[in-house]
Amino acid sequence: MLKLVQLFPIIHRPDNMIVLKSFLILIALSCTPFFVQSQIKNQDQHKQRLEYLISKDSIYEITLMLNEDLARAKSNNQPLELAQTYQKLGFIFSQIESYNTASKYNLEAYKLFDSLKKPKDVDDVLTRLAQNFVDGKSYEKFDSVIPFALKQSIALQSINMFYNLESKMRKNYFLKNFESALEDANSALNKLDNYNFVSEKEKREKLRLDASFRFYKAATLINAEQFDEGYKMLFNVNPKHLRTIGKQHLMPISQISTLNYYKFRYFNERTKQLDSANKYLLQADSLKFIAIRNYQDRIAENGDLIYKIINTEKQLELTNTERQQNKALSNAFLMATIVLSLLLIALATFFYYYYTNRKRVKKINERLKESNKKLKLIDKERLEFFSILSHELRTPIYGISGLATLIEQEQCAEKRKGYLNALISSSNYISVLIDNVLQISKLKFEKKQLHKKPTNILQLIKRVSSSIKVSANEKGLELYTNVEKSNWTESLLIDKVVLSQILINLAYNAIRYTSKGSVSINLTEQRRTDTHVNILFEIKDSGIGIKPKHKDIIFNAFENKTFLEKNSSGSGLGLYIVKTLLKSYNSEIKFLSKPNEGTTFFFDIDFEIAQAAEDGNHQTHVPMQHSATKILVVDDNSINLLITQKNVEKIPGHMAETATHGKEAICLVKEKDFDLVLMDINMPDMDGYEATKHIRLFNPNIPILALTALNSAEIQTKAIACGMNNVITKPYDFEEFKSTILKYSNVYQE
Repeated sequence: MLKLVQLFPIIHRPDNMIVLKSFLILIALSCTPFFVQSQIKNQDQHKQRLEYLISKDSIYEITLMLNEDLARAKSNNQPLELAQTYQKLGFIFSQIESYNTASKYNLEAYKLFDSLKKPKDVDDVLTRLAQNFVDGKSYEKFDSVIPFALKQSIALQSINMFYNLESKMRKNYFLKNFESALEDANSALNKLDNYNFVSEKEKREKLRLDASFRFYKAATLINAEQFDEGYKMLFNVNPKHLRTIGKQHLMPISQISTLNYYKFRYFNERTKQLDSANKYLLQADSLKFIAIRNYQDRIAENGDLIYKIINTEKQLELTNTERQQNKALSNAFLMATIVLSLLLIALATFFYYYYTNRKRVKKINERLKESNKKLKLIDKERLEFFSILSHELRTPIYGISGLATLIEQEQCAEKRKGYLNALISSSNYISVLIDNVLQISKLKFEKKQLHKKPTNILQLIKRVSSSIKVSANEKGLELYTNVEKSNWTESLLIDKVVLSQILINLAYNAIRYTSKGSVSINLTEQRRTDTHVNILFEIKDSGIGIKPKHKDIIFNAFENKTFLEKNSSGSGLGLYIVKTLLKSYNSEIKFLSKPNEGTTFFFDIDFEIAQAAEDGNHQTHVPMQHSATKILVVDDNSINLLITQKNVEKIPGHMAETATHGKEAICLVKEKDFDLVLMDINMPDMDGYEATKHIRLFNPNIPILALTALNSAEIQTKAIACGMNNVITKPYDFEEFKSTILKYSNVYQE
């Protein structure tokens, strides 16, 4: 047998090279017809399969196929197929309301179509991109795209110019730019009358567009107080012509609800026909409730779908990598087969590496199968959790809606007070539930840092007891607070938020599993030094108790379903959060329980005693003032704005003025003399960070406090970095809110 170094000179001889090249060309020519025919057949089957899945709304399967098409187009360097696949993916993600992802794919499609000089495709993608930005409320991005989209569709005289005008009109209507919205509606209706709709499908679309334009024009006129013309046009809108684009059998529930609401306003405010007004109000409210319920269902379904798609895309990327490896191996195998008679040593080497790689691929596949099993189990557990969470949210939301109506209709003051207490209970429950859901992700990804401040433990326990008393009364339970040492006047260094959350979760847990009897919160001083005091906390109930077989799972999130399903519909997060939060206090939760007799959860914490001087520094003194302290409240939510304004005005010597967005706040601070600014963070056009940066350019000293529902270390860091003095997190305790306001407004006045 020849050695490899001896074989190479033979291969490179001119006469042998000619024979080898001729042999390769002959094989390639003989195989070409078979490969071409097979490829055409596969493409037809693929296209038929994709059309079938689209007709069945099988989003997940469609996304898998399109991602495979994407990988194939990239590897084969097919820019047109790549652009068309991006466009299809953009459409699919817009269907499941993932507008950021949809706009990302549409933007990629636009770049490719533009480079390939495909004006019709550019027109379609720009139109879809504009719709994505409006539906996703990305109005700044929309403003940057819509001029190009309109210019392209008008130049081509395509039907897309009406969709672009509709997107522009919707955006102006949503932002209450009624003058611009009216201008858009008139322009669209004028163009609609002069446009030639040929096919039956286009004529049906003309009816929908006409109804949509007239609906928004009527609503705009009414909001602009041009009531006669607005209501006349509104009543001429045929609801049957309002259809969801691409789904002519569906009517947009929220739009029909708004139509009925304006009809209610007409009969209630203009003609004073109360029967008709009540009829349309009932229809509007019913449709609104259905729309909210459908939206919640879509959010849950789409969230699960997007989660599956993301995981599958990651697996697909790995599979494509393996496919490329296998393709390279197959090519090597083919070449080795062609020159088998000449390269025996190379063939043997190839088989060795091929065998090694096959073993490696097999191991990878086994690991993938195991990983897939785990992912399916996690997906199942998440699905069950979100099902529980959906029920837990809908029940109190339904109660709040119903109780609000009963309070409005009830004349008896005593009954109204009862309804109000029940409403407060439902509201508190939702607040705790949402807090728990948010804490799950924070505790998983962030190490909890305690923010300790001098605090009177008795006052903290009193606030906790007050917040859960309504829920206890609602179930007919007695709520007791027993403090062994009732004369605690000293202040302890405590993270009030964390300790309150621990006690509230344990107390709500006790109330949930107790149908009669009592719930008590007990505090006992166990030991004391000059600098520290150790306190034992006990939360006792007379409820159903915990069986020994459940003791190992009740503190595990997502794993306590067996216990929950038999005893309660809770989310199963409270005890897990309690256990996790106590770790930051270097403490551990324990319990004693007897089935059908009750349970006692207990833990102890070492608190540092605050120094007297430190206590004095935290006292808030209200100085004598000759004029009221003026505070500017900035929030884009009208209800939050009203609540904050009223809370400010409850503080003696304080008055509040309001602004609904960042730009208005900047103008008011320039024009008027304010002592403090309460700034919301998430606002359209200009958020609280940007507004604060602008104010600091001309007023570096005025205290600016962030007032936000966001709560994380990142928010605190960003707020301080942009020039804010502190962050108040909603919902807040009024006394703490008052103390913070007095602290910063007094410092500024001094």
